[in-house]
Amino acid sequence: MEEDSVFGVPSLTTMRRKVELLPFAALFALALLTTTGHAGPPNVKGKISGHEKLVPEVYAEAAKPEARRWTWREPSPSVAAQFRALSANPSRDICIAATTSANQEKQEFRMTVTGGRVFPTTIVVTPNTQLAFKNFDPFKHRIYVTSATGQRVLQPDDLQPNAVRTWAAQGAGRYEVRDELYPSVRTFVVVDPQVVQVAYPGRDGAFGFSLPSGDYVLKAFFNGRAVGKQINFTAKDRGVVELKEPLKLDEGTDTK
Repeated sequence: MEEDSVFGVPSLTTMRRKVELLPFAALFALALLTTTGHAGPPNVKGKISGHEKLVPEVYAEAAKPEARRWTWREPSPSVAAQFRALSANPSRDICIAATTSANQEKQEFRMTVTGGRVFPTTIVVTPNTQLAFKNFDPFKHRIYVTSATGQRVLQPDDLQPNAVRTWAAQGAGRYEVRDELYPSVRTFVVVDPQVVQVAYPGRDGAFGFSLPSGDYVLKAFFNGRAVGKQINFTAKDRGVVELKEPLKLDEGTDTK
């Protein structure tokens, strides 16, 4: 693991081996996650905007009266109004994917199960990429996975503390990770055969990639769906490509 001098957070590369998504505390600081063997500092940098207008589905679901999660519906008078609005956390909820025209190799990732959530809450991977769900909680979970049509492609089973359960999506599409015991678990897996690398923005919206030279299409995903307009760019062997315009997540697509 090497330190990223731009964002001041760890930068990870697979280099044809297993890549682990960081545990809960470290994941919040993650600004760059590399999923190819191209090591080095970021050679493509950009920012996102409009993420404060995105509300994770798990929040909207918890706020419904029929959910009976009353604490979500009672604002605290000690908290200023501007801080009561729930919105996306870029470092876990917004996945920026760099894609190309060629199909990519499968990878392996560890997904962090903790605090009644699975992190990250959206990830983009290639087909047959193995996701290893590790339970860092002191209690068990019963996670399962459904396809876009609602069919269960991974059946519920006990995931004890410190245990690991693996699953790999066979084909392209959108999948959802849920938990029979904890409705707060809602993580989305988008399978795209042409994704080269993904990144998670920092709190300031900045993100970066370390990519081989070539032409790419930048896509943003939230709640397992594409948001904002795609951006075409070319990575170079030398120099850093600064994307001039921010990736506007609240523009051009339906964010609901």
